[in-house]
Order: sequence, then structure tokens, then C-alpha cells
Amino acid sequence: MYSLVKDEKGVIEPYTELPAMALAVVGFIVFFAILTQAYTTYEEKSFLAGHYEDAANLARKLGGDSALTDGHTGIIDSQKLEKLDHEEIFRKYGSYYDFMFKVDSISENRAYNLVIRDPGHVESVIGISASIPVTVRINDVEKQPGILTVKIWRKQ
Repeated sequence: MYSLVKDEKGVIEPYTELPAMALAVVGFIVFFAILTQAYTTYEEKSFLAGHYEDAANLARKLGGDSALTDGHTGIIDSQKLEKLDHEEIFRKYGSYYDFMFKVDSISENRAYNLVIRDPGHVESVIGISASIPVTVRINDVEKQPGILTVKIWRKQ
């Protein structure tokens, strides 16, 4: 009986399992944080991949809208663009997504750049952009090649 009481191989010191338990808890927390980050990234990337065509279609619609063009599809009138009613255009095309668009045109002697945003919405960092080539009509005698770029993101 004395050898049974004297043998200390099976005796556990108090609180020796706490560091192991803490490491296991920290491991689970890190695992779930990585899993959450991976899911969030996947969701953002799938939105971008799935809605590129929507951005391209919106760019084509804007490139042919009579509020922006001089009557010809693909020719953006800079004078109409500068007098544009922002609320009307965002109400007309912003039913599914928030968006912004810009018109860029650079030639040897002139650069034209105009960004149109909805002042009521904050631009999202994550969005998808699509561009189409257009012609920018600067005045009655000057036209130059340009690009119409549309960026869309989820409504908030």
C-alpha cells in the first residue's frame, strides 16, 4: 500500500491544464478569424466577377443617353455633360446599384476630365469598373477620342 501512495506518476499538479486550454482557445479564435476573412473576400470577389457585365451595360446605356450625347450614340457632348441634372441621371439608372462615371479625353492640345458622382451616396472602395471608348465633343468644331468609365457598387 505504501508504494501505491508514494508513486507520483499519476498525480496532476493544480492548474497545469490552463496553458494548454488557453492555446486551444487562441487557436480556435485565429481559425475562425481566418475563416471569416476568407468568406468576406470570396463574397467581394464574386460580386466583382458577377457584375462586370452590369457595369459595361450601364456604360453603354450612358454612352447612348440623350442627356449626355448630341443625338449620336457614342458622342458625348461636353456642354450637355456640364449642365447635366445629376439627380435625374442617378434616379434613372441607379435603381440596382450606386454608381459614378467619368469622361476622360486627352489630345495634343487639350485634356478634358469630368467626374460625376451622386452627392447623396458615399463611394465604396469595393466596386467594379467598366470603360467604353467614346468621342467627346468639346465645341462645335472640335471632337476628340475619349473614354467613358462607370464604377458600380452595392447599394447601402
